[in-house]
Amino acid sequence: MPTPAAHDEAERSVPDVYWVLVPFYSNLEYLRQTLQSVVAQTDPMWRAVVVDDSPEDPGVGALLDALGDSRIATVRNASNLGVAGSFNRCFELAVEHGAALAMILHADDVLEPGYVAVVRAAHAAVPDATCVATKVTVIGADGQRRRSVPDTVKQWLWPDDVGQLVGERGLQLLLRGQFFYCPAVSYRMALLTLPAWNQRWTQVMDLELYGRILLSGGSIVVERAPVFRYRRHAESMTQLNSATMMRTVEETEVCRVLAREAKRLGWRRAAREGRLRVTVRLQALMRVVQFVMRGRVRAAGRAFWLSISR
Repeated sequence: MPTPAAHDEAERSVPDVYWVLVPFYSNLEYLRQTLQSVVAQTDPMWRAVVVDDSPEDPGVGALLDALGDSRIATVRNASNLGVAGSFNRCFELAVEHGAALAMILHADDVLEPGYVAVVRAAHAAVPDATCVATKVTVIGADGQRRRSVPDTVKQWLWPDDVGQLVGERGLQLLLRGQFFYCPAVSYRMALLTLPAWNQRWTQVMDLELYGRILLSGGSIVVERAPVFRYRRHAESMTQLNSATMMRTVEETEVCRVLAREAKRLGWRRAAREGRLRVTVRLQALMRVVQFVMRGRVRAAGRAFWLSISR
């Protein structure tokens, strides 16, 4: 079974290696599909590390042996780090290997064959951009295309007349509604402040990170090529937390935090967008309807309060 140390000699002979970090908790079949999509990249100059955060050994090593690609390695966390902790560990590994460009690929998503080539070109075209966010195709548990209400809203919010989020306008668009998907984002490591992911949050550490990037003068390229397949399925952490009020509560608080920072910088339009947080309020109203239909009156009341609170 390969380890990151086994990559050292190979990566010295290959310039501009692109690093794919894959935090893993469960479901080896999804992980197999994810890694197969990495192996199928048209740009061969990549290395991948599976960061195993599962509570017990589920067989990641055997899976990598079966794939038989020496460019893929695995490391196992000494203890369960959770989502944000595993993401920070991924970036630590990227830095240890001198990565210029890297991504955190969720272990249930799939790359289109041109992903690495497309994001590498986008980074080269805008070398001072912190991130590149690509469009995605949404798939279900069976790998077939599907569309949910949040995905439809994200598509509507995508700004086709904007190629880069920067400054107040960029933050305003982000706070109107996060229209891109965290696992489809590529990062220029030298422009990140580490640790990047705030472990205070369970669901919206990505929104806070991208907001901080824009507030500190960084930028995010929005790439229109749909070179990523984002999987929605019942067992995902996103779906499990979205079924409760956790995501809406956290999004409300992060929008408030970012709005206050925008106001401090004199970014009045962005601050107003953060206070309005229209998509978060609509999400809360949807929860009201769902909770009422299930007879959960108290939860419905809490969701309604979030939809109208300042």
